[in-house]
Amino acid sequence: MKTSRLRRALLAPLCLLTFTLGLAQTDPAALDAANLAAFERKATLAKELGATHVPLTDNLPPATWQFQRADDPYPGWFIQRPDFFKLFPAKEVEPFVDMNYAKRVSGLLEQRSKILRKLGLKAHWGANIPQVMPEKFFTAYPQLRGPRVDQPNRSKVAWFSMCVDQPETRRLYAEAMKNLLARCPEIETFAFLTQDSGSGFCWVPALYPGLNGHSDCKDRPMDERIATFLITLQDAAKAAGHSIEISLRPIEPRQWMIPSFSPEQLDAIVHRLPRGIAVSGHEGPDSRRYAAPGSSDAYANGAFYPVIGISVPGLRQQGRAARGNAAAATPDAPVRRLISLRGDEEQLAFNARLYRATLNSRTGNQVERLQALRTFAVSEVGEERADDLLEAWTLIEEAQRGLVPLDFGDVLQFGHVLNRWINRPMVPFPEDIPAAEKAYYRPFLFQAKGEEQADNLVDIQAMRMFEGYGTKLLFQRVMETVTPNVRNAQKHIEHVRDGAKDPADKARWDLLAKRLEVAVCLLNSADNMVAYQAQLDRVKALGVKPEANPVLGVQSGWDRTDLMETARKEIDNTVHLLHLLGDNPGQLLDLAPVPEEETIMKLGPGITAQLKRKLDLMNAHWLDYDRLFTKPNP
Repeated sequence: MKTSRLRRALLAPLCLLTFTLGLAQTDPAALDAANLAAFERKATLAKELGATHVPLTDNLPPATWQFQRADDPYPGWFIQRPDFFKLFPAKEVEPFVDMNYAKRVSGLLEQRSKILRKLGLKAHWGANIPQVMPEKFFTAYPQLRGPRVDQPNRSKVAWFSMCVDQPETRRLYAEAMKNLLARCPEIETFAFLTQDSGSGFCWVPALYPGLNGHSDCKDRPMDERIATFLITLQDAAKAAGHSIEISLRPIEPRQWMIPSFSPEQLDAIVHRLPRGIAVSGHEGPDSRRYAAPGSSDAYANGAFYPVIGISVPGLRQQGRAARGNAAAATPDAPVRRLISLRGDEEQLAFNARLYRATLNSRTGNQVERLQALRTFAVSEVGEERADDLLEAWTLIEEAQRGLVPLDFGDVLQFGHVLNRWINRPMVPFPEDIPAAEKAYYRPFLFQAKGEEQADNLVDIQAMRMFEGYGTKLLFQRVMETVTPNVRNAQKHIEHVRDGAKDPADKARWDLLAKRLEVAVCLLNSADNMVAYQAQLDRVKALGVKPEANPVLGVQSGWDRTDLMETARKEIDNTVHLLHLLGDNPGQLLDLAPVPEEETIMKLGPGITAQLKRKLDLMNAHWLDYDRLFTKPNP
C-alpha cells in the first residue's frame, strides 16, 4: 500500500473517532469500542514499523475510584497507571476495589490482547509497583500494611503500599499475575516504576515520607526482600505456562533526592535475580545490561503537552532513537522492539514514514542524519518547501532544548494541566472569589495544602520552583528565547501549507501550524503567570497603603501598570487561544473524552467554556487593583 493510501485509510476512521468523541458520549460501551478501534489501527501501523511489542496499558480510562477524598490530589499520579493487582484481583481483594471499573478495563485489556494475537504481536505492561491500596483493605488485613509512600506535601491522605515481605502479599500478587496472563497471554514484558507515584518498598531510603515500613522486615536484607518479590511474580507466570521478563526501575533521583538503592544494594539485589529480571537496567544474575524492548511512560507527554501532534524528528532525537532501537544487549538476548501507541494516528503515520526514510542514517554522524532528514523532507513536501520543513523541525527541537532548565516536570504540563494556568483567572485577590465560582478549576489543582497555597499561581505540587522576582526574570529569559523559535517554526510550516497542492496535505500542515500557535499561547500564558505572581508577591510584601484621595496629577505607578498590563496580556492571549480552539479543541489539545474523565492530569472536554469563565472572572475584578495601588488622578 502506498504511503498516501495508508495515510487516508488511517485518517478516515480518525475523523469518525474525533466526531464521536466531540459529542462527549457518556456511554462506556461506545467509548470503549472507539478505544479498541483506535488501538487496532495504531497496533497495525506499529507492526508495519517493525514493532515486536506494543504497550497494552496506554490510553485507558483513569481509575478515578481511587480518590479517597475529593480534596486529595495525590491519586492523580497513579490513576492512569494500571495496576494488575486491582484489575485482575484475587478473590480476597475483590471487596476492596471497584469491580465495575476492573471489569470494564480488564475487558478492554483482554480485547486489546486478542487484537495483538491476530496481528502476531506481543504486549508490554507498564505500571507502578507495589502500588497503594485503599485504607479499607488495610483495615481488614492490617498485617499486610507496608510503607507509607505518598509525598507528604502533595497529599491529604496517608497512602500505604503492601509489604512484599509478607507471604500473604506475595500469594495475592501471584494470583493476580495468573489472572492477568489467563486473559492477556500476549504479555511478555513488564516495566515497573517504583518509589514514586503511589508505589514503594519497605525501608527503602528514597521513600518520600522518610524511611519507614513494616516492623517485621526492617532487619531483613533489602536484596532478599526485593528479589524474592520479583521472583514470585516471574514464578507465578511460569506456573501459568508463561515466560515473562520484568524490569524494575526506581525513580531517577534529582539533586535534592536520595537514591533508592546504593551501588552495593543494587549489586546484591541483581545477583539474587534469575535471567529475565532486571533492576535499574541490570539483569540477573550477572548484572549484564538488560535488553529492554523500549519504554512507554505514562508521564512523558513531551515539552509542548497538552498540545498534541507536534512531531520533532530532530538530530539529537534521532541519535536517541538509534540508541533506543532495542538491539540485543548480548548475543543470546532476543531482539525486540517496543513501539508506543501514544499520540494521534497521523503522528504515528508520520513517525513510520520518518523511520523508513532515515533507517540507514541512524548510525551515521550528525551531517549524515541531517542529509537524510532533508531527503525525507523532500519526500513529504517537495524540493521547493523542503528547507522550510527542515528549518521548522530544527526550530522546534531548539525550543524543546530551551525549556530544559525549567524542567521540574515538563513546564507546560505542570503549569497548564497540574496547576490549570490555562483556565484559572489571574486576579489580585483570588481568595475573594467564592468557591462556587472556582469550582470549574479548583478540584483539578495539584495542591494538597490550604487555599492560600492553592491561590498562589506558582505553587505547583508544593515546589514553588518559579517563585520570586529573580526567578521571574530567569523564567522570562527562557521564554523570550524559546517562544520566537516556536513562532518561526509556525511561519515555516505556514509556508509549507501555502505551497501544498493537495487539499488533504494543505489541511494537515494547517493543523500543525495551528498547533504550534496554540503552543505559543501556552508559552505566553506561562510567562504571564510567573510574572504576575512575582509582582503581586512583591507589592503585597511592601504593604504600602494606597492613598484614599490622591492629588490631581498623580500617575499610575510602574508596578501598578506592570501588574495590570500583565493581566491584560493574559486576557488577550486567552481570547486568541479561544479563537484557535474553535469548535473542535480536541484536535489541538489532549482532552478527556467525557467530563467524568477530566482529572488533575488531563484537561476536560469543556475547556472552551472554562476559558470563557476565566475571562469573565478576570474582567469582573479590575477594580480590585485599587486595593493595592493608589489610583491615578491625571
